[in-house]
Amino acid sequence: MDSLLTRDLTPLLEHEFVTQWDCYDKIYQPLNGALMRFHQHSPYLCEAFHIMATSPPPRASSTDWGALLYLKLWRRLVAEGIPPFKILPFCFSDARSCRLDNRLPDPFVPDPKDRRWTLGLTRDEGGGLDKRLQKIFAVHLHNQWEKDFPQDGWVRRLLLQRYQDKLSSNNGQTRAEGEL
Repeated sequence: MDSLLTRDLTPLLEHEFVTQWDCYDKIYQPLNGALMRFHQHSPYLCEAFHIMATSPPPRASSTDWGALLYLKLWRRLVAEGIPPFKILPFCFSDARSCRLDNRLPDPFVPDPKDRRWTLGLTRDEGGGLDKRLQKIFAVHLHNQWEKDFPQDGWVRRLLLQRYQDKLSSNNGQTRAEGEL
C-alpha cells in the first residue's frame, strides 16, 4: 500500500469498493486500486480473476490488471444488471489528484515559510490543512517510495509525528480494534 492512512477505515469496511482515480473523469482510467476493499470470497474478485484468466497478459508498465481491470469488471457488472462494487470518491483517499485550488499540497515539497496552503488556509496544527486531513481517509503517495518527506513538512508534523505519539502513548498496551 502506497498510502498514509489519516484515520480509521471502519466506516468504509461494510462495502466493497475501489477508489476513483482523480477528479478529472478520465474515460478509460476512472478507477484506482490504491485503496480498495473486497470481502473474502467476493464474487467481484472471482469475476476479476476470471477476466484476468481469459484476457491477454497485461502490457508492460500498464494498468491493464489495475485500473483497466476494475473498469472492465464494473462495466461487465452494470451490463449484466448486477449491482457493482462502490467507488469511493478520489477526495477521500487521493486528494492530491485534482485542481490546484482544492488539492492537498505535495507531501514531498517543503512547506512555504508562511505555511500557507490554499484560499488563505494554513498548514499549522489546527489549521485548514489539518482539519482537511481529519476528513479524509488516506494520502496516496503514488509509488514514490524513494522520496523523503521534508524535515518540518506537513506530513511529518500533521501525520507521522501523531502516529509516533499515538504509538508511544500506548506503552505496549493493546490497542482497540480500528485504533492506530
